[in-house]
Amino acid sequence: MTADNTVEFLDLYNRLERLIRERYNLSRDGGAIAWLLSRDKAPRALRDELDYCREVRNFLQHNERIDGSYAVIPSDAMLDALRSTLERFEDMGAAEDVCTRREKIRVATMDEPLRPVLRDMAEHGYAHVPILADGRVVGVLSESTVLSYLVDDMALEIPETATLKQLERLLSLDAHEPGRFAFVARREPADEVAELFQASLRQANRLVMVFVTEHGRPDERLLGIITAWDLAKFF
Repeated sequence: MTADNTVEFLDLYNRLERLIRERYNLSRDGGAIAWLLSRDKAPRALRDELDYCREVRNFLQHNERIDGSYAVIPSDAMLDALRSTLERFEDMGAAEDVCTRREKIRVATMDEPLRPVLRDMAEHGYAHVPILADGRVVGVLSESTVLSYLVDDMALEIPETATLKQLERLLSLDAHEPGRFAFVARREPADEVAELFQASLRQANRLVMVFVTEHGRPDERLLGIITAWDLAKFF
């Protein structure tokens, strides 16, 4: 270990602090890495190392050098911990980076014939199809929706003339079980979205799809969707 370790350590630490502030839109008050640790957002395998790095950095920052030399020289393992965390956050991206874009999604409108949508769901394995109006999500079609329609109407088949409008009361987001769908802003950190899916595993209703809009509001145009598969690297 040499004094070069200390210079690189401080550079890596400061780069990581800036990246965390940018990623989570934090103010400059307080330490970003301390915030990361307090919110349990740091990689679990590196939490102890990062906490130690934080203490060493605080020591270096608040203590003068002795004869021009640093009083502490960080180890190679500490540098590796900072590099690994920095790489993780650089690769993390935001919701808009991990979502399936609107133009690649099978969507429908209330006026669309029902049968062709169901055929597409069967042929391509779509479990859910967002229903849009003026680009906004106003409902979701799923297999359970169709089953409810058939049971409620005591029907054995779907008429050729049937449109999604006839299922409107079953398609609205309010008609689905709470927690099945969520909205997030396009710049929402991808790991925050992953936490929504992880948290839902401990609840009665599992989150199945997240809709990405400009500011995370339901009244905004759909930009893309995220499923748990899109976030596999975070689990």
